[in-house]
Amino acid sequence: MARKIRVFVEDSSQHILLKSLSGLILFKDETDYQTFKDMLIELVTKHDVKIHSYVLMPEYFEFLVTPKHPEAISKFMQSLGRKYVGYYNKKYNRTGTLWDGRYKASLVEDSLYLFDVMRYIENLPLQDNYPFSSIGKNLFNEQDNIVTYNNLYKGLGFTQVDRIKEYSKIFHSKMKKETLEFIVNSLNKQTVTGSVEFVKNLEEQIGVSLTSKQRGRPKKETIKKGKKMYKNLVVLDKAKHAELKINPLENLEFARESAFVPVVASEVASVGATFPVVFSADENPSLISIISLGSGNLALDANGKWITSYVPSFFRKYPFSLASTEANPEQKVILIDEDSKLFSKSKGKKLFKSSGEQSETLDHAIKFLTAHENEMVISKNVAKIIADSGILEDREIAVGEGEEKKVLVNGFKVVDREKLNALSDDILADWVRKGIISMIDAHLKSLDNIQTLFNIAQQRQN
Repeated sequence: MARKIRVFVEDSSQHILLKSLSGLILFKDETDYQTFKDMLIELVTKHDVKIHSYVLMPEYFEFLVTPKHPEAISKFMQSLGRKYVGYYNKKYNRTGTLWDGRYKASLVEDSLYLFDVMRYIENLPLQDNYPFSSIGKNLFNEQDNIVTYNNLYKGLGFTQVDRIKEYSKIFHSKMKKETLEFIVNSLNKQTVTGSVEFVKNLEEQIGVSLTSKQRGRPKKETIKKGKKMYKNLVVLDKAKHAELKINPLENLEFARESAFVPVVASEVASVGATFPVVFSADENPSLISIISLGSGNLALDANGKWITSYVPSFFRKYPFSLASTEANPEQKVILIDEDSKLFSKSKGKKLFKSSGEQSETLDHAIKFLTAHENEMVISKNVAKIIADSGILEDREIAVGEGEEKKVLVNGFKVVDREKLNALSDDILADWVRKGIISMIDAHLKSLDNIQTLFNIAQQRQN
């Protein structure tokens, strides 16, 4: 299971929580608290983070912090955790970690929730002048070298007296129950503490779903989410489209919303070198490559270019397609996406000659379509053979565990290696001769690239 994606947005704060191991008291006396605070003062500057509010409680601590760069918080928390563990273990003659796993983090939409998160943190001790929190600085103007005022806090007034007066009104006002629950849930689930619009914009930028999905049995159709790349399919007509011209396929913007791409057996190794290739969970499964973690195509760059040298054949056949006629299923007709930006009447290569005959460009497109169609039939047959053998198992891509689990992609299957090895020797020998084992090996190897999707998403949002 992959780790939670740490979302970084420049000049945006993050709500951080780190708990101790169950029942372990982190701060046993005032010296422990003060030592920890001294470490904070040392490390905030070293690791380029600004803490706006904090609280140190016996079994956990929370911060509202703005990092300067994507790695700032992780390096800060790593240094802080190790440094305090060294101090604590030496003082209390113990070994091992103090922490209950990794820290939790929630990106905050400051314009809407900064002050709510600040007062939530500073209200945790349930006393007005708790000595081990930022309340003394933010509410009483006491000296605290840990805290750096956020620009929104500075905007509360032209003097510190005015700022404290305004923040005091915010601090002592009653927080809505819904707001409190939203802040707590966002932190626990490590989702964004922000509006729907804010989250949607982030998802479009980084290509990853950041909202929690309902738990339960995976739906088989989930893998098929995404807008269709063909917008207006019509039958190619030599009279209607006599003047139509086509331009080179220079980008794949038409596939921007694709969450997956069908692949044929012969290209599993090529596509699988970068992206995971799996089996759809349909009754009649097909080979598909996952190229999204729930929001947007991670295989395209900002200019619509495929990020690797090999582009799947399914996309290369655009804007053409094949279809069967109702009267004769064996008879195929050529379809085109009439709304495609690749078509023009002023520039490009003609689809038809002046005599009405097909141009070399159209001939080449039809041959490619036909070859692709034949390979798709073969691939469907291979997928059915594999599915009928009973070696496929349901799989999903998720982050988090337990109640914090968030499913990003589900509704697909992969080969179970133990079940594969348990097949009879004659079946395995037959599959070796037919090249099925080679394809399965490429499929299994490609599953390592599930992590590649997370890496791309992380790099993109950075």
